Amino acid sequence: MRCTSAVAAALLAASTAPALAEPTADELTARATALQKKLSGKGFTVVVEAPFVVVGDDAPSTVRHQATGFLRWTVGLLEKDFFKTRPDKLIEVWLFKNEKTYRAGAKAWFGDDPDTPYGYYSPEHVAMIMNMGPGAGTLSHELVHPYVEANFPAAPSWFNEGLASLFERPTEVHGHLQGLPNWRLPNLKKEIKAGTLPEMKVLLQTTHDGFYDAKFDAYAYARYLIEYLQDHGQLHAFYERFNGDPDTTGQVALEATVGEPLATFEPKWRAWALALKSDNR
Repeated sequence: MRCTSAVAAALLAASTAPALAEPTADELTARATALQKKLSGKGFTVVVEAPFVVVGDDAPSTVRHQATGFLRWTVGLLEKDFFKTRPDKLIEVWLFKNEKTYRAGAKAWFGDDPDTPYGYYSPEHVAMIMNMGPGAGTLSHELVHPYVEANFPAAPSWFNEGLASLFERPTEVHGHLQGLPNWRLPNLKKEIKAGTLPEMKVLLQTTHDGFYDAKFDAYAYARYLIEYLQDHGQLHAFYERFNGDPDTTGQVALEATVGEPLATFEPKWRAWALALKSDNR
């Protein structure tokens, strides 16, 4: 789930290149046909689910359900609530049924030795490689990134990963996508109680490397800042303010959204986070 330096380079290129169109139906069909030929007899099912081509090694009915069920549902709600533009590249989504086939498949088809048991995005191959054994949370996380790239290329890592992490445990409420509290919460509470979580402005000012190499749990910090905004009905307003704001840290948009400076908002956020209940799934 980490956005590598290669991904960062891709994001920078996307922010400076002319806008491109999403893959056409003919392009998706051609890629699916080529993959079917390449993978013939190897136990894979290939499904076009625009704007992606999905490849899976589970039973054909399961792969089709994953593509037309969870993936379609997630993409539809993300596009409804946040993203007007679809990714401008043809992305393959490889869904492996367990960790064993995920690691073997990543090695066989992409030459990769994953450093995560859950899944990752390969910019080199323009593909998401997922282990579906633990569930679909990593897939919904990773689906956010190409949409952020296409719609908010200047987004800092804290927002990109915070929004993606919010939807690691997605649900639908009144026709809108929402993230439920998840397994990242206990460590956030631990750091708040220990006094090791820095001031919020430190998170907002992190560089790409500063976020991923942070000595604190930057993922949890960003995720639960985003969840606070969601739970208080302010996330969409914040996103609209932040996207295109000259202040690329998000502080100006955040203070405008919550109606107060960080100095008074942050103690309220910390109290909210400590009181938040979760079964940590």
